Amino acid sequence: MKITKSQLISKPVNRKPHVVILGAGASIAAFPEGDANGKILPDMNNLIEVVGLKAVLDRAGVEYQGQNFETVYSELYQAKPESPVIKEIERIVYDYFDRLRLPEFPTLYDYLLLALRPKDIVATFNWDPFLFEAWNRNKNKVPVPEIVHLHGNVRTAHCLKHPTVGEHGMICPQCNQDLKPTRLLYPVTMKNYGNDIFIKTEWEVLKNGLRRAMTLTIFGWGAPATDKEAVDIMNSAWDKDNRLIERTEIIDIKDKEVLWAQWKPFTIRTYLDCPENFFQSRIATFPRRTCEMLISTTLYGQFVENNPLPRYVDFDELVSWLDPLIEAEKTQKNDEKQG
Repeated sequence: MKITKSQLISKPVNRKPHVVILGAGASIAAFPEGDANGKILPDMNNLIEVVGLKAVLDRAGVEYQGQNFETVYSELYQAKPESPVIKEIERIVYDYFDRLRLPEFPTLYDYLLLALRPKDIVATFNWDPFLFEAWNRNKNKVPVPEIVHLHGNVRTAHCLKHPTVGEHGMICPQCNQDLKPTRLLYPVTMKNYGNDIFIKTEWEVLKNGLRRAMTLTIFGWGAPATDKEAVDIMNSAWDKDNRLIERTEIIDIKDKEVLWAQWKPFTIRTYLDCPENFFQSRIATFPRRTCEMLISTTLYGQFVENNPLPRYVDFDELVSWLDPLIEAEKTQKNDEKQG
């Protein structure tokens, strides 16, 4: 039996979330030419050069050539956490990411958010402002998913005493104090997600989402050995051995066998999909209906007709294209209330 595009659009039945996890590779893929002003997105291997830390490290006599930034920072922090060099590094890194600006046209992050629903979750390890800004400019146009920042972010702020998260300029409703910028840099040995109230709050949202998720997409994050706690938390929450039809999707250009070896502790081989780019993913091929597609194909053996997102369009055209999907979601929600 075939599920047509119109049938898929008109029947948004599944309430389990689609969880998406983003790493630096996602932002690099989304902005290959840089931000609105051409400032490029670094990863941990080229961050020292891109952000402009060479002069600081040279002046301090720090050997950094060929080393991952996280390793360099961790060694400096362990030697003297309150040193002027540490403070200057933290300031330069924060300022670089804080100055990044989202282009005015629809970006990959806009497509990502518009292709998901409020039941879904997008969690990012990235410090850049792009996911937050894309969410902020789309939230009043279309019902969008929840976003969480797993390592702090230049656009987010939090209360130092209460689990309140917001943006700069907001006030904690419990203590009436200004929210403070989130911390970005943590040495490898200090990545304890239970110690920082902001990080702990964000991770709880992700863990709860993973436990309930129907499907999981990982984009641009390689589960680095320097972040073992993050990998362990996700493994425990996803719990691959108790998944019946749920699937994992890794958006990556690497060969599937390489990705399978890398992610073996996290996924069942037959339940792993590996599209090379976002627009080949389930999110872009079945926008706002990824879980419905998964149920139809795995439980009922039905062929589901693709309904790919339109590319190279402006915001008005994109939102107009999404209208039938969103109207069906509203109808389904009203029917549930009346029933």
